[in-house]
Amino acid sequence: MSIVNANLYPLFDPDRRAAIVGRAASQLGEDGAAAFPDFISPDALVEMVAEAAAKFPLAYRRDQRLGFNPQGPIAAIADEELRSRTSPYSMWILGSDLLDSGGALRRFYESEELMSLVRDALDIDSLHTIADPLININLTYMGVGDQQGWHFDDNDFVVSLLLQEAETGGAFEYAPGVDDAPPEDIHAILDGASPRTRLQKVGAGTLLLFRGRRALHRVTEVAGNTQRIIALLSYHREPGFIYADTVKQNGLGRTEVLAAP
Repeated sequence: MSIVNANLYPLFDPDRRAAIVGRAASQLGEDGAAAFPDFISPDALVEMVAEAAAKFPLAYRRDQRLGFNPQGPIAAIADEELRSRTSPYSMWILGSDLLDSGGALRRFYESEELMSLVRDALDIDSLHTIADPLININLTYMGVGDQQGWHFDDNDFVVSLLLQEAETGGAFEYAPGVDDAPPEDIHAILDGASPRTRLQKVGAGTLLLFRGRRALHRVTEVAGNTQRIIALLSYHREPGFIYADTVKQNGLGRTEVLAAP
């Protein structure tokens, strides 16, 4: 079964692939984000959602309040008041070790078709899957009242795949290029009163490439009976990357591999 929607994304055709990569690179340069709507074939998306639903009881519940993780120049000029500001992080997260080894999610994550597209769109020389068995492809579930607060990312880029939209809320909002903004601009973003923010439309089956180190971003509060489910696909420029135990403990509540049922 084909995973990528070849009707919309004929990556096998060199000329059309070049056009797809060119559009994505342009979007990343202008906005820091590039979306590929309906990137997954309908049958593959059904399989992915079914696996995600089946694994949900195994997910780890995370309820925290965290700072916005200043990156770049803002880290040096942020005052104490700004550094003290926190936002809620509430969601469930599934460890990579609990995913099916031969499932559509795993096959998609490891596919050269996807990795070469990401590599070319981001204009980087090398890209490798993460060797860490707990954090390489992870599922995040958000239900009623859940949200992910404003933050900068530690890494240069994020690759995500939305599997299921929330009934209400769960919007991806971001403010690009604000890592060198004055503190008052950051305060305005955190207060929800900044003209620098924008909403990125992300529907089920959308692949999103995002440069989150320079962009404050969040997922708004979810409401309704349908969970927001997203797959976070982690890659590294060097092979063999393993996350620190503190990262795994904070994100998954454990550092050891569990046997998938």
